Amino acid sequence: MMFRPAILAALLLPLPAFAGDVMVSDAWVPTAPPSAPTHAAYISLHNHGSEPRVLVGVSAEGYGMVHLHESKESDGVMTMTMLHQIEIPAGGMMMMKPGGLHVMLMGPKAPLAEGATVPLVLEFANGDKMPIEAMVKPRVPES
Repeated sequence: MMFRPAILAALLLPLPAFAGDVMVSDAWVPTAPPSAPTHAAYISLHNHGSEPRVLVGVSAEGYGMVHLHESKESDGVMTMTMLHQIEIPAGGMMMMKPGGLHVMLMGPKAPLAEGATVPLVLEFANGDKMPIEAMVKPRVPES
């Protein structure tokens, strides 16, 4: 059987993951220089339930520390703040993206290669844990 390149590429992408009413999509980590001391991960979370869900942490094999962060610009100055939780509204979504909410991956034990995946485990306030894989890919400039 022969697959077209686009079909094959689609088959290799990580599939959406679910924890209860929460679905994860578009989990990715931008490529970084081999000596980078930190990486970022971006994830879209969709809450299909009738109650808010709260993301309270993320763990990542291969990293020394992992935190939830938010970047903000105020008066021309970018700041980054560690967050203890992120709420996903009932029937809504929360999208992490460069320059905003993100997962800060600190102290990588190995460099990242484009096309690899980074295993993450999302931890919710109700005790649910959701293993996902974030694809390593180049950052595309926003238009």
